[in-house]
Amino acid sequence: MNIKQLFSGLLLGATIAVSPAQAAPILSDIVFVVDESGSMGNVQANLRTNIGLFASILTGTNQVNAQYGLVGYGSSSPAPRMLTDFTDASSFSSAAQGLRTNGASEPGYTATAFALNALDNQSPTFSFRSNAVKNIIILTDEPSNGDSTSRGAVGGAAVSESILSGLLTSNNALYNGVLRRSSTITSYQQLITDHGGSVFDLNQFNTTDQTVVQNFVTNFANKKLQETLDFCQLNPTDPACQPSTSVPEPSSLALIGLGLLGMGFRARRKAAAA
Repeated sequence: MNIKQLFSGLLLGATIAVSPAQAAPILSDIVFVVDESGSMGNVQANLRTNIGLFASILTGTNQVNAQYGLVGYGSSSPAPRMLTDFTDASSFSSAAQGLRTNGASEPGYTATAFALNALDNQSPTFSFRSNAVKNIIILTDEPSNGDSTSRGAVGGAAVSESILSGLLTSNNALYNGVLRRSSTITSYQQLITDHGGSVFDLNQFNTTDQTVVQNFVTNFANKKLQETLDFCQLNPTDPACQPSTSVPEPSSLALIGLGLLGMGFRARRKAAAA
């Protein structure tokens, strides 16, 4: 083999070694916003016991890296409230044991604004990752009601549908609803449609039949997975959707460097012998 052939082979090896890095998973920060009225007991129990199934489907393909936060709303003191900042499915399940069923009103618009860290002088706040897709999922069987400044304001005003729509837009957040009753759907439908989400049937999650519940969770998680992937197709410049760059393998480059040095040394010896 002459020196030209050897050099060409080493260059080919370098090209192979500097292979593109595997695409990183899309980061997804998901906040569940849960109605705490008396009719939501089964829903809350099913959320606790099935968050692991939901998480395994959402992240099982390694296309999404998700973490989960939880808001309870409807209980009067305080409302809304954080039960857990972002965490894994197991810790989320433990935190969800703190959900109540004594709520008398359901200010879902205010609770969603809280989930986005958008209420005036809000504390505590959720620690969204700067490069994560924001996902808000509300579970309720009542229209938003009781949205007063005493429960939380944005710019000094009670949270209305139009104010919430602006907040979802400014956060580039996805919004989904697991809802029951036509009046409830009417209350949230436009917000959900305008912000990349879907309405799901709460009746399939408000049951003690675990076969029905698990089928619902499986379908819901698969749709959320696809929704997150679709988000990056529609928003390729979003920080959560930026592709990984190609990174050389350090060990491969070291071997290539040694080979090139050795080749240069042999060439010099041949030249001296001639």
